[in-house]
Amino acid sequence: MYFATHAIKGHGLRQLNTLPQLTTLDLRLTKLNDEGLAAVSDSNSYHLRENARKRNRFIVLSSDAGKTFTAPRELPGSLTGDRHPLKYTLGGKKKQAVSWTTIFMVVVIMTGPIMTGPGRAELGYNRDVLPILAETCLACHGADQAKRQAKLRLDQRESALSQRDGVRAIVPGKPDESALARKIFSSDPDEVMPPPEEARQLTNEEKAVLKKWIGEGATYEKHWAFIPPKQSTVPNAELPGHNEIDRFIHARLAEAGLSLQIPASKEELIRRVTFDLTGLPPGLQELDAFLADEKEQAYQQLIDRLLASSRYGERMAMWWLDGARYGDSHGFDNDLHNNQWPWRNWVIESFNANKPFHEFTIEQLAGDLLPDATEQQVLATAFNRNHRIQTEDGAIDEEWRTEYVIDRVETMGAVWMGLTLNCARCHDHKYDPISQKDFYQLFSLFNNLDEKGFINNLRGSAEPRVRYRESTYQRKHAEFSKIEDKGKREQAIREIDAGHPTVMVMKEMEKPRIARMLGRGQYHAPGEEVRPGLPGIFDGPGAGVAVNRLVLARWLVDGKHPLTARVTVNRLWEQLFGRGLVESSENLGVQADWPTHPELLDWLAVDFTRDWDIKRLLKRIVMSATYKQSAVVDAERLQLDPNNALLSRGPRFRLPAEMVRDQALAISGLLHEQLGGPSVWPYQPDRLWEDLEKRGTFKQDHGNKLYRRQQFPIAPDAF
Repeated sequence: MYFATHAIKGHGLRQLNTLPQLTTLDLRLTKLNDEGLAAVSDSNSYHLRENARKRNRFIVLSSDAGKTFTAPRELPGSLTGDRHPLKYTLGGKKKQAVSWTTIFMVVVIMTGPIMTGPGRAELGYNRDVLPILAETCLACHGADQAKRQAKLRLDQRESALSQRDGVRAIVPGKPDESALARKIFSSDPDEVMPPPEEARQLTNEEKAVLKKWIGEGATYEKHWAFIPPKQSTVPNAELPGHNEIDRFIHARLAEAGLSLQIPASKEELIRRVTFDLTGLPPGLQELDAFLADEKEQAYQQLIDRLLASSRYGERMAMWWLDGARYGDSHGFDNDLHNNQWPWRNWVIESFNANKPFHEFTIEQLAGDLLPDATEQQVLATAFNRNHRIQTEDGAIDEEWRTEYVIDRVETMGAVWMGLTLNCARCHDHKYDPISQKDFYQLFSLFNNLDEKGFINNLRGSAEPRVRYRESTYQRKHAEFSKIEDKGKREQAIREIDAGHPTVMVMKEMEKPRIARMLGRGQYHAPGEEVRPGLPGIFDGPGAGVAVNRLVLARWLVDGKHPLTARVTVNRLWEQLFGRGLVESSENLGVQADWPTHPELLDWLAVDFTRDWDIKRLLKRIVMSATYKQSAVVDAERLQLDPNNALLSRGPRFRLPAEMVRDQALAISGLLHEQLGGPSVWPYQPDRLWEDLEKRGTFKQDHGNKLYRRQQFPIAPDAF
């Protein structure tokens, strides 16, 4: 086969998957062995850009003349000379045949590294190999013992290299002796892997990657997100007025032949950052004042003002309430009224007070277990009680109590670890190293509430519960009880009751329940007894430590946990840029997307754990030149960075539905900015509620209650 030995202008030869989007190539024809990639070019220059669909699986080339050539996903049978015909796509027309003597072009058919002379860059297991294994192999040869075939695990080196009946799946450095390589290239339907009936089959490029990886020694690595982040070295670049974030971004852009876009206009910038930090547009007076302020510190002062605004806490609560599955009704068919809004108040107040994220975490997961816990710390544990509650006749109490506990485990795992723990409810996780036993050890931590699974016709809060601001309630109740006029006294007491409802919280039973693994996750199929514990894949709190919810919470924010800081930083980045540094922000497990800027992600994560200061983190990001770029896209950036993964321009994405509504209220002058308080009953289509709640009547609110921000309506589905 033939391959180009030179040269990516200004960069030498690099791996395609670290050279994401573009480079002008001046290539010379050279013959390589079977592991090479085919590439031919004369003196013409072509632009190499990443295919947007799937990480460099094949490459699109465009010439300076504007013609576009798309490399085929497979090379023709062989390349025996420079007149071998190649099919290509020209200007969107159907494929044609062309001789090498007519057009010389680059053909890249795998996500492999570019090779040069005697040396070559190696594949990365986490970046190049593990995604292929996870997508096509690990369902049958992964962590799930019950579904494992041939007693073979391809996610563990020891298992993959061990001999079974004289055969080894992987022989490092010897793909021809490796059963894995033989089976993936086999044409025998009884031998080929994955089996022909599987919907997801390996592409030729993926087969080549696996073969090459075995040839290079089949090096394994722990999944990148399961390794504690280390402080990355900030790229050394002379960038006046830029911060550390910009240096990481600039270095990545430079590899692709790009640079930061020009700064956004002041009008664009104030609208962007005001929405991002408060969820509302800037007012006309705020806009005029910012445009008139010529001081160098004007933008920084704007940021400080927005972070100090009470609107900031409301904006951040949007993100957190979604993750916590907050609602002020019980859900299911009856969907009766609930009173979790005091916890929502706590969240908003915590963000506005800039409560350190480690305290924010500990109080929500285990505030009731803190020594001398305050009313507010106990209230914070309502996070764990935001699950739906079954109130329908005929429900089985233990079945639904079990569901509530499982919900707490799943939510904790998703919010703080970015893992799909729910996959381990019924069996060992098929991809992540989380066993079913791990899941039920976590289950046992949330299983010790004296609660019911079914409460017929429940309105309000289920036990265990506390009165919102109990001390204030008792004082006011005593005062109002002295009112002589009966009607006025009863009205005052009703108002104080409405403002201080009972809230569902966590409270441990004196004698913990015995927890057992559940067959297929079913409440009526108890199995082996389990003790409280943490997932074995991660370093625990130490030998001899009795694990409870407080230990779990402190472990998540001890600064050593590999996931918590990464997950949180990534979601905040996504909130500002529309996509995270890891695009799969809800899953940082084995099937996660590879980070676009792994060094930046780890640098931010380690820096965040210094003080867990969310406002400081947000300010650093929005003060960066990267964030302040214009969102205008030109032809070059659209070609080289179509999805803005490299951040070659400012963020531009659709407003969430909540912000669309709040913006309409704000610019019309209707928005009623009351902070916190009970939820309200907004507009509803006539008689809609009859199908949602069979035991009540919907009574729409009026006046200012109709114009509250989106966090406060009791029925957000109305929007």
